[in-house]
Amino acid sequence: MSNLQSYILKIVFFVCSAFALASVSAQPYPTRAVRIVTPFPPGGGTEVAARSLAEYLAPVLGQPVVVENRPGGNSVIASEIVAKAAPDGHTLLLTTDIHAINAAFGVSLPYDSMKDFSFVSQLTTSPLMLVAHPSLGVKTVSELVSIARAQPGKLSFGSLGSSSPHYLGFEWWKRMASVDIIDVPYKGGGQVLADILGGQVSLTYIVAGNGIRQARAGKLAALAVTSDRRAGVAPDTPTIAESGFPGYAIVNWYAMLAPAGTSKAIVSRLNAEIGAALRQTHIVERLAGSGLDVTTGSPEDLEVLLKRDIEKYRRIISLTGAKPDGR
Repeated sequence: MSNLQSYILKIVFFVCSAFALASVSAQPYPTRAVRIVTPFPPGGGTEVAARSLAEYLAPVLGQPVVVENRPGGNSVIASEIVAKAAPDGHTLLLTTDIHAINAAFGVSLPYDSMKDFSFVSQLTTSPLMLVAHPSLGVKTVSELVSIARAQPGKLSFGSLGSSSPHYLGFEWWKRMASVDIIDVPYKGGGQVLADILGGQVSLTYIVAGNGIRQARAGKLAALAVTSDRRAGVAPDTPTIAESGFPGYAIVNWYAMLAPAGTSKAIVSRLNAEIGAALRQTHIVERLAGSGLDVTTGSPEDLEVLLKRDIEKYRRIISLTGAKPDGR
């Protein structure tokens, strides 16, 4: 074969390859059902968010959008499923700040929390609220500190286990306040709420929207919110930072991730469609009913948020000596 013939064959090969790549990139998305994998059982806030998005996205994308609950392993099971799925936009992960906490603990995970995912969009934020059983007789954080210091080891806090923001956030505050309050771990928020309403535990963190409803009904005392600013649902309730602990801030969030390698075109479309969904009044109201505030942004914004929270929780874990659940 002459040099000219070899050169021509190379040109033909590259042209055909370019056409093949163009054909692949031009293929419509999605081509089949899209599944949103969530790491928690049905009934919670992630379920509300996932179902709301699925209902909106199905007609917009022109394919069924199904929600798949895969609880267990403190969200690791669901995250691994998505991390190892094909990066074609047909498998998504609706996760929470637990994703950052798992990474912050530094234990071995079957995926890399940053490198094995494409960032699609933040969905919500939800400040927590520090609430007390009325029998404790406190209405402010300063009153709580006084009682806790006078009765070390007597008060109790209902948490969702050492890998939860509830536990880590409260342990952080305990050290800032120099108080000794017993941690009582629970497997679900419903159990915590039932026990604090019944007086079995003295204190807990719950989503601000739920907390203020219980406080207005006289069933709990709302002491403070954990965010860096007052919550829209409870404008009269101060932040913990305002209550004498500057620099304190813990905020829950939900976000949508996809497998690493998902094309920018697909990520951009999902980001845009999710943003449109979260501007729908009925969806905003449905999420607000679960104590969730809509908070969207670019994929880059979400990447920054995740990196920041991993570092924040690493500092809290180092300060408190917390160990991940089951270890």
